[in-house]
Amino acid sequence: MGKIRKALDIDICGGLTDEVTTWAGVSLLVELFRRVGVGEVADKVLAKKRSPKGLSQGQMVESFVLLSALGGECVDDVEHLRGDMGLEVITGHEIPAASTARQWLDRFHQEELLAERPLQGSFIPSESVGLSGLRETLRRVIQTYVGVVKPGDEVTLDVDAHLVESAKETALWTYEGYRGYQPMVVQWAETGLILADEFRDGNVPASSGIARMVDEAFDALPQREWKVRVRSDSAAYEHKILDHWHNRGWEFAVSADMSPQLREAIVAVPEEEWQYWKTEKRGLIREWAEVVYAPSLRVESKEAPLYRYLAIRVRKEQGELFADGGSVRHYAVVTNRWEEGGQALLGWQRGKAGTIEHAHHVLVNELAAGVYPSSKFGANAAWLRLQVLTHNLLEMLKVTALPEKYRKARPKKLRFAVFTQFGRVIRHAGRTMLRVVTVGFEELIKPGRKCLRDLMPLTG
Repeated sequence: MGKIRKALDIDICGGLTDEVTTWAGVSLLVELFRRVGVGEVADKVLAKKRSPKGLSQGQMVESFVLLSALGGECVDDVEHLRGDMGLEVITGHEIPAASTARQWLDRFHQEELLAERPLQGSFIPSESVGLSGLRETLRRVIQTYVGVVKPGDEVTLDVDAHLVESAKETALWTYEGYRGYQPMVVQWAETGLILADEFRDGNVPASSGIARMVDEAFDALPQREWKVRVRSDSAAYEHKILDHWHNRGWEFAVSADMSPQLREAIVAVPEEEWQYWKTEKRGLIREWAEVVYAPSLRVESKEAPLYRYLAIRVRKEQGELFADGGSVRHYAVVTNRWEEGGQALLGWQRGKAGTIEHAHHVLVNELAAGVYPSSKFGANAAWLRLQVLTHNLLEMLKVTALPEKYRKARPKKLRFAVFTQFGRVIRHAGRTMLRVVTVGFEELIKPGRKCLRDLMPLTG
């Protein structure tokens, strides 16, 4: 048997006294935050502090953005950043203590807004004054993005809710049978930006307030002519909602609930009208067909329907059965888009899986929306909005200041490849500087800061 080598052939010891940071690359995010003016908006719209001491509202928001961007998963993780002198040099202010950060979050909670919550059933409270103010920081990022990036006039709004399990006693039971929360977000698919968010109890149906949420998302955009389309799962399958979007001149594609009448109409589709779509994993064959269907409660006829129904049939090869004993499964999509080919439209509607569901994953697993820090509703709502703010700033950073190879990078990749850059604090002749490793400085930080200066020169 050969000699077993030591795991490390070097000695590791303490004693480093230089003021250093491993997060020199996050200076790009701080630069973007300030050029967009997020801190200035926060100082203006959030409640004035009683004492001039301590951090400003903008500095508190900036600290929470850094916490999430650098991988913090809870409020206590700010203590890890507080000892980083280089990070303090980059920001020009201290990172707040965990107790201070928690108290600041609690100020977004207004207990009186929950006074009308029923003993049974779901409830969505109005936003607190602080939360409404925090929404303005999101609006600033969105509108600056449009002005700087110029993404075009197409706006596909993907709306969806996601479940987050929680052990807190104040968390309510979800339809999955565990306690938790069910936040909803609306994303602009073409840019990746989240235009609206709403923290919700776990028992709130996903269908509640969808039309209002999508309207709020649209209102976050600058006023101009937009070509708007909406995609949703069956949570939006209410004709009042569909009519609202249709009357606004918006196109939509929404998964339809499979009522007995709709199922009957789909089963009645002649076999020759089913068109092959594709064969998926495990040999599942997906087919589609147009369906002549008009809901009986609506004032429309099959000869002149207002909306178009497309059916999807999924079956196994060689007549194999599903676990429930059935040979086929049927799904349907309702839309007001009549010119688009059926297969192309169904593919477009399914595309939200790569946008809004990806956004859920990023918020929950790569930022800090997977664990809510408080038993207070308003504090958790603020926590979610800060994660959305961080998400949008990172999306903007990728398109304005980073090389092309980072366009689709998730936060985990940005931490590893961009934010993790070694820097040492140097004080000389009355000046404070951060000396950064040459490769990171020349390839990322220097060109990134130049891009931001060119795109968004500071004024005033």
